[in-house]
Amino acid sequence: MKLRRTKHDGWYEIQSQCPICGHKGWCRINREQTIVHCMRVPSDDHFDSVIGRQFRHYLDPNAVPKTKVEIEVNKVVDKKPDYHLNRVYRALLKELPLSPMHYSHLLNDRLMEENVVQIREYRTMPVQERYKVAKSVISRLSDSSDLLGVPGFFCQEGKYGAYWTMAGGTGLMIPFRTISNEITGWQIRVDNPPLELDMKGAIKGEILEELPRDESGKRRAKCSLKVQDKTLIVELTEKDKKVCMSSASGQFVFSVELKQGQRYWWWSSGSKDNGASIGGPLPVHLALPSPCLKYWTVGDTADAIFDCSEVWVTEGPLKADKAADGLLKPVFGIPGAGAFSLLLEPLKALGCKHIIFAYDADVVNTPEVEMALGQCVEFFARETDMKLSLAMWDISLGKGIDDLLDNGYLPQVSTLLE
Repeated sequence: MKLRRTKHDGWYEIQSQCPICGHKGWCRINREQTIVHCMRVPSDDHFDSVIGRQFRHYLDPNAVPKTKVEIEVNKVVDKKPDYHLNRVYRALLKELPLSPMHYSHLLNDRLMEENVVQIREYRTMPVQERYKVAKSVISRLSDSSDLLGVPGFFCQEGKYGAYWTMAGGTGLMIPFRTISNEITGWQIRVDNPPLELDMKGAIKGEILEELPRDESGKRRAKCSLKVQDKTLIVELTEKDKKVCMSSASGQFVFSVELKQGQRYWWWSSGSKDNGASIGGPLPVHLALPSPCLKYWTVGDTADAIFDCSEVWVTEGPLKADKAADGLLKPVFGIPGAGAFSLLLEPLKALGCKHIIFAYDADVVNTPEVEMALGQCVEFFARETDMKLSLAMWDISLGKGIDDLLDNGYLPQVSTLLE
């Protein structure tokens, strides 16, 4: 089991599969491996945190599998305050370009206008020579120590000593803005998401190496699969699901499918020397309609230039940017449906009276999101007197609120809580 230390003594984030839900990341386990705080499988014993509701599950210490525990060495330093992050990240803006590929993606796939792409300040994380970018950022600041505690930057040992560089996969960088227009974090839409195996039933396996794509452009991988006592080395193709049924009974035995993994990643360096984690707390992104941005002074809250009595909420910063322009409303992009508690203080500061949640159209078919929505209503009913509504539409008109607006439709808004 792979674990990462957290700020809570005796608790570790599970980097391998959670023994309760089977997923990686977010869930936590105690040092004794007797209690799991799972983010996905409900239990009667739970508590709310800034990353969502966590459910306590108690493991039988005598039944815990005796597997090797690998604890990631934590060399992280505390994240700097928002004003410092903003200062460094705005210096970074001046040193990073937006690649032609990502520019084309925003124009042709995301259907953004050229002036909108420019004013929203998207950037590209380069493949090589990142240390040169970090060096140029330092030259715009007071001292190299200004990068200490800034997620994304870290120290690397080189031939002539330590130097600053940048972590993260290559891809499109999307800035997160606070309600005061401070840039306090980034997400990267990676160009080449990792592959992973989706396995169900009596099967275990791992990806050994990625292979060249097939003639149709689908990704492929050599995999090791263990079925009963046999180990098979096979080549799997993306989205080609293999299902095994018992020849004797006709019952399901196992299935395996090669899938593209997570596309969006936080720009963080919490596992690096002198790096910093993006958490504590995670950023949330406030998107205003793009014409407002040139009038939005850093340090001034958004309600000074735009009506924030009604605020929309969706998942992800890029979707929020698109929705703000399509709806002509302020839109929060949160890092996940369960991270709603992060919105409480920003919404109060903006004087919000009405929150409209615009999750993807398959919300009612996604148990985790539907559960998070119920917890969200319960939370805001307890903490505020704000009106809550849900934006709904038929999935045939578009999966996300951005797709819906691109297709020329508006959602139906239904009241959840007066």
